[in-house]
Amino acid sequence: MEIKINGHKLVVKSPDGDEHLRIVEDYLNSKIEEVKEKTRAASTLDLVLLAALNITGEVIKSTEALNETKKRSKEISKQIDRRLKLA
Repeated sequence: MEIKINGHKLVVKSPDGDEHLRIVEDYLNSKIEEVKEKTRAASTLDLVLLAALNITGEVIKSTEALNETKKRSKEISKQIDRRLKLA
């Protein structure tokens, strides 16, 4: 499938399908546009690297939040089990 990232054409393939690739393409292009609006980065490489840094930060924050939610969920599950045993 052909996608365009910041005006550059790429032919890519994904096991997740074409619709998923379009979503990824749109998301990455929107992140690059955000960087363009907020910085004076002129080169394509700089724009893409800054967008990649922003996305990586989002992934790390999301992963940390998910891990915290899992941890809290396990704690609540244990509390429920204890209370059910007492009932």
